[in-house]
Amino acid sequence: MISETYSLWENREDVKLTTFLHAVPPVPEMQKKRPAVLVIPGGAYIDCLRNGGEADTIAYSFAIDGFQTFILQYSVKTTAPEGKTLFPAQLLDYGKAILFIRAHAEEWCVDVDKISIIGFSAGGHLCGMVGTTWHTDLLSGYFHEDAKVFKPLCVMSIYGVLDYENWWETRTPEEDYFSYVFGSRNPDRELLKQYSPVYLVNENTPPFFLAAARDDTLVPAIETLDMAMALHKAGIPYELYMCENGDHAFSLGRDVFEPWALEKEHACAAWVPLAKKFLMHQINPATAEGEKEVWKKLTALMPPAET
Repeated sequence: MISETYSLWENREDVKLTTFLHAVPPVPEMQKKRPAVLVIPGGAYIDCLRNGGEADTIAYSFAIDGFQTFILQYSVKTTAPEGKTLFPAQLLDYGKAILFIRAHAEEWCVDVDKISIIGFSAGGHLCGMVGTTWHTDLLSGYFHEDAKVFKPLCVMSIYGVLDYENWWETRTPEEDYFSYVFGSRNPDRELLKQYSPVYLVNENTPPFFLAAARDDTLVPAIETLDMAMALHKAGIPYELYMCENGDHAFSLGRDVFEPWALEKEHACAAWVPLAKKFLMHQINPATAEGEKEVWKKLTALMPPAET
């Protein structure tokens, strides 16, 4: 596994892209391009840490399955220069990362048409924003690139913040969260909607995988349910996994170093294989269609229901 870290913006060390790459065979005939996953950790836009369970362990999990994998460390309060944390700065960080990956796609054997993104908590919000706004001029206008280069194949938002209006209703008075994301402790409600993916789903939105825990005490699970409903109404392919126990930040659903230690989180570990299967259906649509055909044949063999 080849791991390197690159700074994405000139004169800034806080926004970084880390690679987890399979070695490229020296023989050109063996250099088959791989699908890729860009991991976007959480941290409430305060931190974006590599040593948390939402970064390296997630990247390794997808790398083990053959993906070329990347981690994006984006603009957050504790590391970004003053004024650089206001949204949509993080969306521009994503755009810079995608352009960097595409610029090295041949060298890294990345299939640029099969780059998916996965985010957790605040990273899940950023993924949600990418999925619902990639086609606008937020990215294409800033970078002067065709909007299609920013479109992910698939979006996976895990206990993501998807409705800032909901957060506004449930916040505590002492929270200063909105000041460093939106520039005010009391942002305009229309601004909150402008950056809430649940209100932005449209016909251009790519397939979504959503996962959360019913007992999440930080980001209400209703946001994930509302996002699923918005996708459903818009006719966008999606899959939803809602587990009973797990609270917030359950990551892989288990401690990879002490897998026996966290019994509660084990209850939500099922999202990982489900997300990977959903992702494979987007990479290989024929697989999903084939499964449908198999199911049709099986149901045709079933005896009719008794009346």
